[in-house]
Amino acid sequence: MRLAALFVCICLAILLVTSVSGQTAESPTAFEAATVKLNTGGAYYFSIGAGQIQLRNHPLKILILMAYRVGNSSLSGPDWLETVKVDVVAKLPASAADVSAQDRDRIWRPMLQTLLAERFKLKVHQEERRIPGYALVVAPGGLKMRRVDTPTRGAVTAGSITGESTTIAQIVASASGATGRPVRDMTGLSGNYEVNLTWTPEDKLLAGADSASAEPGERPPSIFTALQEQLGLRLERREFPMQVVVVDHVERVPTEN
Repeated sequence: MRLAALFVCICLAILLVTSVSGQTAESPTAFEAATVKLNTGGAYYFSIGAGQIQLRNHPLKILILMAYRVGNSSLSGPDWLETVKVDVVAKLPASAADVSAQDRDRIWRPMLQTLLAERFKLKVHQEERRIPGYALVVAPGGLKMRRVDTPTRGAVTAGSITGESTTIAQIVASASGATGRPVRDMTGLSGNYEVNLTWTPEDKLLAGADSASAEPGERPPSIFTALQEQLGLRLERREFPMQVVVVDHVERVPTEN
């Protein structure tokens, strides 16, 4: 669950799965230069600029998720992918310097795929599987949030959504990150809503409060209880057909730079 929350902080609301290659004829397929090594310490760090990408202390699984633009539940691979930590510094081509952030995102992901294939001998394929997940529906008793007609505005963390104007898609994305499972919007709702949602991530619920935390009875509830009590929404267990990226082969140690 901790890994799911980490991925939410990196790129919250990844809702679509792209093709496994992710490349186009016009896009460069490799970084100009890159250094890849196993992490030996230091804080978690993530930066994408006009000239280079820097990733520090990233689980190898997170790199694969980022490269193929899929959520945690749409990747099938060995468990040890979560424990191998990696540092990457990669130089983008000069053509990426003046493009928009959206275009830069389209450019560097295929390059990261190539880098993983070269340095970790990563091989994958894509297949459709039925994945356990949740449907977000309106709970009995109706909604407890107010619809608004203002532009989207708010703040999102791993344990809260505070928004003067929040979309249902944002609630779905946060619920998916909190549960570690895909969540589909089946509310039938549209527009934006005033949302104040606070929950305790599941790993903290299981571990219990530390010495600096509130007593268990004072902590916010789980995402399941919070959605129903605070917003009038409910998560129901479902299975969905989804395209999954399957890891066929990957090495634990990268080749030398």
